[in-house]
Amino acid sequence: MKNNGDLWCELGSANVSDALRKCGKAFQAMDGGIRPLDRSMRLAGPAFTVRCYPGATWALEKSLELAQPGDVLVVDGGGYPDSILMGGLMSTRAQHRGLRGVIIDGAVRDVEDIIDLKFPVFSRHICPRAGTFAEIGEWQTTICCGRIPIHPGDWIVADISGVAVVPSDMIDQVAAEATAIHERERKLAQYLHEGRTLSDSAAAAKASAH
Repeated sequence: MKNNGDLWCELGSANVSDALRKCGKAFQAMDGGIRPLDRSMRLAGPAFTVRCYPGATWALEKSLELAQPGDVLVVDGGGYPDSILMGGLMSTRAQHRGLRGVIIDGAVRDVEDIIDLKFPVFSRHICPRAGTFAEIGEWQTTICCGRIPIHPGDWIVADISGVAVVPSDMIDQVAAEATAIHERERKLAQYLHEGRTLSDSAAAAKASAH
């Protein structure tokens, strides 16, 4: 489970966020400004962190080659809206390298190209203006993305509901709790479809878990 991104995607960011709360970490979801370019986009994997200064793409370009297949690039772009950090060509390279996707607290462009690639990209802004090639930035350090501190190796779960961040030393604990929540919610939904009230469904789902 720990390294299975597809299973984490099935659990979803909402269940993972609820599991984090039960494990004592109530504020591990990025703010709602970080959104997928397409509602079908979802990803899960370990964070490869990148800090880019406004519009400077150099550190992100370097990270495309340094990150390992299965990694999620998590980019602190300072929330800058007026020049991009990533577009269609960089997304093509990231996909070819086997990266799970990219989370950018900044701007992207070439949205139609990225959607056509079916490569998961989440960003705060969309802008057509190109960035710069100034050689400034850093990677694999603690950053802030979506108002949440992110450390290299933290586990990222992202979908249309948002982005949850699991500290690297809690991955197994949160996985177990999120799996239990996911199963309970599946049963609750089943009872609701049968016409039961919300309270009755919740009680039945809780009882079936024992």
